[in-house]
Amino acid sequence: MTTGSGFFWQHADRTLLLTNWHILSGRNPLTGAPLDERTAAIPNRLEFMAYKLISAPDARGMATFTYNPVAVNICDDDLTAARWLEHPTFGRRVDVGALDISDAVKGAHIRCVNTLESNAALPPQTGQDVFVLGFPFGPIAGAHAPVWKRGSIALDPTYDVDGLPKVLIDTATRPGMSGSVVIARHIVVGTAYEQKDGSKSETMLYAQLDLVLGIYSGRHYPDFEKAQLGIVWKRRAIEETVASGVIANP
Repeated sequence: MTTGSGFFWQHADRTLLLTNWHILSGRNPLTGAPLDERTAAIPNRLEFMAYKLISAPDARGMATFTYNPVAVNICDDDLTAARWLEHPTFGRRVDVGALDISDAVKGAHIRCVNTLESNAALPPQTGQDVFVLGFPFGPIAGAHAPVWKRGSIALDPTYDVDGLPKVLIDTATRPGMSGSVVIARHIVVGTAYEQKDGSKSETMLYAQLDLVLGIYSGRHYPDFEKAQLGIVWKRRAIEETVASGVIANP
């Protein structure tokens, strides 16, 4: 059994689980070889955690939730008939996989990251702060939330590294964070002036705007630890996979 990270994404009226191609396939996307070199095991099921509301909110808006595992099949038992999508143009060369979990999460209390982000159209910039939200080395007991690992955009994000929709970030990520959503954070500070009775008053404006940069999928090969550069598949790779992806052929 292997562990990784993922997040929910809304498309039309469907809910999808986004993670990496290599997590769903159990294979190295560069070579196609099984990731588990000892047993060559390939997954046919996936389990993730979701909240379920078990009490109505009280006068303060407080409610009780349970945190439950949800299991779904990602292919048939004989490893045929995959049920998840890969990128429509690049296939496994883009390490993104999308699994429709709409039926599995009925009754669960989940939030999709693309419905939570800011609606500001702010392009990412080199050196900008980013956060990788995932589970290094797996979940933390008693803390049902992802770890926010801080980093920065290490290369002009208008480039497509290796001719693919990916960008490099500078961050010390760890195993278990593959499949994490990557958030680009914009801090906006300004000053507004108002005339009151002929005098000038000053008001400070502050906003924190978080936008989905993409999905993290591991270190930039082959320089794993020296430069600590991580691969992020751009948001458009997610959108293309969700909207026009093809059934995976791992």
